[in-house]
Amino acid sequence: MRDVIKLSGGSGSVVNRLRAACWVACSALVVFLWVLGTGPDGVAAHQKRRPRPSPALKQKAKIPEPQRQSARSPRKKAPPVLLPADIYEGEEGESEDDPNGRSEWFIFQRTYPYDSLPADGRRLAWERALTDKAERARARKGKEQLQARLAATDNWRQIGPSPTQSAFMSNWGQTSGRINTVAVSPASGQVVLIGSSTGGIWRSTNGGASFIPVSDNHVDLAVGSIAFSKSSPSVVYAGMGDTRSVYIGSGVLKSIDAGRTWTRVSNSSLPSPGAIADIEIDPSNPNKVYVAQFSRLSDGRLFASGFYYSTDGGINWTRTLQGLARDIQISPNNPQTIFVGMARIDQPEGMSAGLYKSTDSGATWSPVYTTPFDSRMTRDVRVSVSSSSPQKVYVYTGGFRGGNFEIRVEVSTNNGNSWTNLAAPGVDASQFGYNTYLHSDPSDSNKLYLGSRDIYKSTNGGESWTNLTSNFLRNAQDLFIYNPEVSKTHPDQQSLTFAPSNSNVLFVSNDGGISKSNDGGNTYQSLNSSLTLSQFVSITMHPTEANMTYGGTQDNGNQRRFGNSNTWEEYFSGDGGRTVINPFDPTVLFPSFVRGSVFRFLQNGDFFDKQVSFNSTFGEPVTGARIAFYPPFTGNGVDPTLYFGSYRLFTSTDLGETWSAPADDTDLTKGVNSQGADVLSAIGVARSNTRVIYTGSVQGRAMVSLDGGVSWTDITPGLPDRSITSITVDPDDESSAFATFSGYGAPHVFRTSDAGATWTNITGNLPDVPVNALVFHPIAPNTIYIGTDIGIFRSTAGGGVWSLFNSGLPPVVVSAFASHPTGVIQAATYGRGVFELTVNVTRPTINSAIFNGAKKVTISGARFGNDPRVLINGADVSSRITSFSDSSIKMKGKISALGLRPGDNSVIVIGADGLASTAFALRL
Repeated sequence: MRDVIKLSGGSGSVVNRLRAACWVACSALVVFLWVLGTGPDGVAAHQKRRPRPSPALKQKAKIPEPQRQSARSPRKKAPPVLLPADIYEGEEGESEDDPNGRSEWFIFQRTYPYDSLPADGRRLAWERALTDKAERARARKGKEQLQARLAATDNWRQIGPSPTQSAFMSNWGQTSGRINTVAVSPASGQVVLIGSSTGGIWRSTNGGASFIPVSDNHVDLAVGSIAFSKSSPSVVYAGMGDTRSVYIGSGVLKSIDAGRTWTRVSNSSLPSPGAIADIEIDPSNPNKVYVAQFSRLSDGRLFASGFYYSTDGGINWTRTLQGLARDIQISPNNPQTIFVGMARIDQPEGMSAGLYKSTDSGATWSPVYTTPFDSRMTRDVRVSVSSSSPQKVYVYTGGFRGGNFEIRVEVSTNNGNSWTNLAAPGVDASQFGYNTYLHSDPSDSNKLYLGSRDIYKSTNGGESWTNLTSNFLRNAQDLFIYNPEVSKTHPDQQSLTFAPSNSNVLFVSNDGGISKSNDGGNTYQSLNSSLTLSQFVSITMHPTEANMTYGGTQDNGNQRRFGNSNTWEEYFSGDGGRTVINPFDPTVLFPSFVRGSVFRFLQNGDFFDKQVSFNSTFGEPVTGARIAFYPPFTGNGVDPTLYFGSYRLFTSTDLGETWSAPADDTDLTKGVNSQGADVLSAIGVARSNTRVIYTGSVQGRAMVSLDGGVSWTDITPGLPDRSITSITVDPDDESSAFATFSGYGAPHVFRTSDAGATWTNITGNLPDVPVNALVFHPIAPNTIYIGTDIGIFRSTAGGGVWSLFNSGLPPVVVSAFASHPTGVIQAATYGRGVFELTVNVTRPTINSAIFNGAKKVTISGARFGNDPRVLINGADVSSRITSFSDSSIKMKGKISALGLRPGDNSVIVIGADGLASTAFALRL
């Protein structure tokens, strides 16, 4: 099986720890690193940009330089969810984005513990959910019950970000999530289609001023490439799958109404699932279609795919080149002449990576350019031909030679018969293969546009290049330094296309959405105002303000929402992780970055205070840290204690100033084993008794502590060997908790009522699909919601019987939940922003809590009900109540009997129907 994507690299290489199979993934960068390995020292070449607060915040407080962490030898087998790269090593701006580490985090939890997974797992789960008539009946019944009992709305409402105000908005304009491809109708520059990473196809009829989603009836929302037919512009094809990130797709979709509606047309002759890098259409025949499918999944294993063509409108396909296909270009003066860039050739045997040419519409091929790199060391091959000079062909390629990485642009003026190396002087080679393209102006063959982290332009046929967007500027040491304050659009370029009637009008897309230039790339206008494509990995709601929400997103930072607007603000850039809010002072928040980085902000995120942790804070090295890419980080909702997980549990009781591991060096995971080095992936703290803490690991180990983390008990028996994605503790019962699991072929939701001594499988009729998060209904604790890789399911019976609950929500990955005492539930998605469900509910509120020094406590507020309970510092002290009304509670007892202590004390009232107030701080 010569076309399998084999793992390679040295014993210390990250690629040797990646799995060969994943139903969701085929990032170009990830697979290239699988093929190529990392550098000879085992350190990945792709590192993450330093996160930054907005320029306004920097005027108030400057981010300190990172602590120089002590070096330590890499572990024998590093964690499979990590890259051995530290985001802070080197001078500011040297580090780069880390799409590889991000993809590994996403992939591993869904593949563990196998190297093979069922093909079409998401699609099959989605079809089951849609066709289960009994389940739909149960959903209707549940809906009627909730409407009667709770007067709740039953539709998820989109609350943005649409768009995001960038941390550098004066330069970038409004931003959104990553867009892989842009296509403009040849009949009208007003019709624009975009294909997003995990948010589907969107359509504009006003030149990009506004967009609407048009492919939400398909479970596959990852788009690799879109192309209009030139001879019949109403015909459009979309190649599904995201070669740049974490999703593989379902083949080819087709529209016959210029992108309004879509139908899957490809049959099994085109492998599915797979990831399509490029799709092109014969300019004279809308039924003749060409595809560069980079990868395909077969029997749970990831294989290289190749070049395919169809002559019947995308139904049947024939493969004539086998390997890592990257780019297609049809000759402007002869549609039978086709060029395809191949990063690797598997069939025919004996062929090398490079550019291949066909003169018979893809039936047969001959090599016209061979890359100069070491065998199997080519990372990408891109090709461009200008309509103004069809004999001039450009190649943009990169790879390793003699252990060194290099890129080059080469040109042929005789249709590929001979080549001249132009060397690409001054071009940023970082992340080559992730953000990579080359296009020549259709009206001027000497005018070229090249995609890197920035957009580069040449007006002399590639002999020299100008950086148009200026995110990364070269310094005197020839290093590219990140300077977003002077840039013009978001970094990490993904695609560029020309308006049909004016080649000076450009549509460009990147990890921050889409922009338009009317002057050949000199200036840019954001077109993101109506797009909702952010990839959220976390969400946190303000404990008292239901309209204030914080969330971490892929490459679009930590964001916040105020009021009822769908516009959000990025207040801290980079890859945003989880956020914890201080319940005693909710204006103080702790957003996290990747791995060991946690920061402190004041005034609801207006003011950057300091960085409160680094990798070294948790005893981990600069590279090879045994911490997840997005580590578990949480609070308890009762007091300001922070909880952080590496493979150990750390806590901070002084707002992040100091951290300690209550159990010292106790490893709460499965340790280092044949699967790699396990890390924590979930932490759940009991609100009713904060000394009860649960943890879960990416390799499926569950633990519980009953004494604040000092000692631990393994509670894994009875649980499946799958990645634990969340542990949610009943807010009123520390012994009751729910655990959710990723992966396939095993149950996904479990419940314990005895602190993990035994577990009950409550997966029931749920389709076999990864489950990522769980939340309790704000008013009816027996009603729970789970977020899966195909949307949201609900149970009104505490689990076991589930109904699909996607009304108003596309079949997108739901990554996290947040709820609010006022009855609001919010769902964060990985590709379509945040959705909200509102439930009418009235909870108790505390206005004041006073200790008069004479053994008496008086609590004033509202809606305490006819049998209130009081928790002080998590302990139930209701026995000390001497009198109460709906607005007042009086208690009596010694300080110790009341559970009070010097400093701030958490007071919670549980009123009617078991509804709890938010924590109130009583200071002694």
